[in-house]
Amino acid sequence: MTAGAADLLRSIRRRSDNLDVGIQPSRIGLALLGMITCFSVGKGQDPKVDFFETKIRPVLVERCYECHSAQASDLGGQLRLDGPSAMRQGGSMGAALVPGTVDQSLLIRAIDYGDANLQMPPDGKLPQEQIDDFKRWIADGAIDPRPDTDPGKPDPKADRMAIAAKHWAYQPLEQPAATVPSSEMADWDPIDVSVARKLQEKQLTLSEEADRRTLVKRLYYDLLGLPPTFAEIEAVANNTSANWYAELVDGLLQSPHFGERMARRWMDVVRYADNKGYVFQEDREYAHAYRYRDWLIRSFQQDLPYDQFLRFQLIGDRLDPQNAAGHLDAMGMLTLGRRFLNNKHDIVDDRIDVVTRGLLGITANCARCHDHKFDPVSMADYYSLASAYMESDEPGGDPSPMRLVDRPDQGATRILLRGNPGNQGPEVPRRFISFLQPESPVDMKTASGRLEMADAIASPRNPLTARVWVNRVWGWLYGSHLVDSPSDFGLRTEAPAQQFALDSLAWDFVQKGWSTKQLIRRIVMLKTYRQRSEHREDAFAIDPENRLLWRSNRKRMDFESFRDALLHATGRLDRAVGGKSAPITTPPFSNRRTVYAYIDRQNLPQLFRSFDFATPDVHVPQRSQTTVPQQGLVLFNSEMVMSMLEGLANEASRRGRDAGIDYLFEQVLARRCTDQERSWVAELIDANDLQLPPAPENQWSYGVATLDPESGRVEGFQSLPRFHNNRWQGMKDDLPDPDSDWALLSATHGHPGLRLDQTVVRRWTAALDGKLRVRGVLKHPSDQGNGVRGSIIIRGSEKVGQWTVVHGETETQIDEVQVQAGDTIDFATDSLGDSSNDTFEWKVRIVSNDESRVRANSEKHFTSQKTRALSVWEQAAQALMLTNEFCFID
Repeated sequence: MTAGAADLLRSIRRRSDNLDVGIQPSRIGLALLGMITCFSVGKGQDPKVDFFETKIRPVLVERCYECHSAQASDLGGQLRLDGPSAMRQGGSMGAALVPGTVDQSLLIRAIDYGDANLQMPPDGKLPQEQIDDFKRWIADGAIDPRPDTDPGKPDPKADRMAIAAKHWAYQPLEQPAATVPSSEMADWDPIDVSVARKLQEKQLTLSEEADRRTLVKRLYYDLLGLPPTFAEIEAVANNTSANWYAELVDGLLQSPHFGERMARRWMDVVRYADNKGYVFQEDREYAHAYRYRDWLIRSFQQDLPYDQFLRFQLIGDRLDPQNAAGHLDAMGMLTLGRRFLNNKHDIVDDRIDVVTRGLLGITANCARCHDHKFDPVSMADYYSLASAYMESDEPGGDPSPMRLVDRPDQGATRILLRGNPGNQGPEVPRRFISFLQPESPVDMKTASGRLEMADAIASPRNPLTARVWVNRVWGWLYGSHLVDSPSDFGLRTEAPAQQFALDSLAWDFVQKGWSTKQLIRRIVMLKTYRQRSEHREDAFAIDPENRLLWRSNRKRMDFESFRDALLHATGRLDRAVGGKSAPITTPPFSNRRTVYAYIDRQNLPQLFRSFDFATPDVHVPQRSQTTVPQQGLVLFNSEMVMSMLEGLANEASRRGRDAGIDYLFEQVLARRCTDQERSWVAELIDANDLQLPPAPENQWSYGVATLDPESGRVEGFQSLPRFHNNRWQGMKDDLPDPDSDWALLSATHGHPGLRLDQTVVRRWTAALDGKLRVRGVLKHPSDQGNGVRGSIIIRGSEKVGQWTVVHGETETQIDEVQVQAGDTIDFATDSLGDSSNDTFEWKVRIVSNDESRVRANSEKHFTSQKTRALSVWEQAAQALMLTNEFCFID
């Protein structure tokens, strides 16, 4: 294609993709196979619309518009293909398509090349895959979301730059004119005055201020992500200072845990994870990712000005090239994303998404394949940004493995037609997003151009950066954003109902040196923030979504705060700041704050998913909030939760019944219990074991122990700490483990460690008294090694059977075993002093004495959970942790 034809093509596409602001099409999600269209969190995308946008529209633009659009110099066959009505109306030969009927559609007849007199495009037949796509599209109804315009008249809404010039989000930051307060509002913040006035227009008022206990809990959660202790709430309740609230706010802003709370929120914005996702055979770990997380914590704690905060993440290689101040690690924002099997174009697209949606509220990825459908972002804009990252390398190693550096030789910036790297379009100047600087475009000329890009983003003249950030912070603190779509401030986004609050905060934020702490302080000091969250019928009837801010929003703890609150309530929380990431879903369970949890991008544990954790694959503007049965089941059955209860329950039990109940309420709910609550819990505590639900009969556990094969004693039983690859084993992914060697147990197989203290033990605990029989077969399938020895031991000391098997199998039967509830039967296997080739199979059944009833089956009842019956005190503590009072902030 010639340069002139390419220019014409772009012109046609811009005109043909005009925005009709009266139409509100569904937003478009990430398309497959690298063809990216608009990504925005919001309403779901109709798959038929998505199919048109990814499969049909790009082909029409590239192969048809030059001759069949409003801008064609010679309209071929009087047929236009740049709008749905025009296609149905057709040209001189009739309608181009009949929705739902492939055979009667002239368009298919033309592109199929079956008619020698009607073959389009004339310069070559489309690939068969594209022809099939058109057939499928027509068969499915030819859904076409493009707006129709009168072909003879210019569309007044066509000039998106003109629309953008008037769009509220793209206006320069200015101090908004404050509403004149009444006498009773004389000392109010102008934002509170504006909110109150908006409410008065609807005959509404602000809700009353929340009580001290609620405000303390709210502030601790919002600023630290931790609950207050009973003593901390009491101290505030007894504070007689007129400035008690401001003193509390200032103290929390200086807490060492403030940085942790803000860092975890930012990690959603930048899709933080500790590994790369699926990368086939290469090392999938980001071994130093935690250094970026720790940089975030320090930066928020030290209140690094937000403009500098962004610059270090974008161009740390220029600002701290030797990492002397640790700021080079900030570039993890760009380099810790998913690797897309090392497809450079997809990696770059991911970085553009993080920067444009995360920092600017612009859905620029739409322009990878075509000019943005709705916003004034062109393909030239997109490929200017892409070029800045394509021309940057990741050298790895010191001084920071997360840095980017500019290439010494910079290539030309070219558009890739339809996003296809093999189909290069014209060269374009490398500039920052043009509509943000219409009068003085920012040329990105310094090496890759990231320097000018960073300057343009972190500029007080940029109308979006400050607005997007203060909107995010407001949403985190208030529970709902001023702008509903926090990562999309585009032309389809309506101005917020409380726009004065947004613009006042943004203006003040920049004027006061981009201080995030000062921004947060102003928000939480507002009367608007300090309202009660109770429902009000009068206000709900007028403003059910609370857009006018007539009350505070009731907020539930997010996953991180909830887990931290569990650790805090049970006295197990490790408050150390910084350090390497730790797995939290496998035993032995870590007591570190959840901000330090290891985030596995490829295999995010179900625990995270159950509690609405942000996907680490992409930028997440806001988390979903669901209430599903799995959440309660986790709290009832999670080994992680149950492992926290024992110490708390033992301490409560030690204090005696009434004092112990008081202790539970103060530790878990940070308040005193009422007389009625004490009575209820006392009723549970006074229940004896016979009144509790019986323990499950098939109670297996899996571990290692020290075996004395002569006496038959099993001592020092320790559960294997990790369930991995459908088996219990040591902590390392790849065996041998430094503590348990090759020891492992699965549903059917196992392997002992080398020494006798690494004997593997499959243990069954009886729930009832009875006479039992044991039936089983022990196999050593290998034709190498010296075999294994299997022992059956009752109550840890009575050997009732022992067999050695080498390269074969043997039955393992015990005809009568007398047990009482709580007795154990151990199936212990050792290596005979040589653990090579010692994989064994040992399936056993425990049956009633007459074999009429199976009590346990080692294969069928194999479990990945460590189960045990909770004591009455543990059940009481667990019950308090299941209450809404514990899980909700207000």
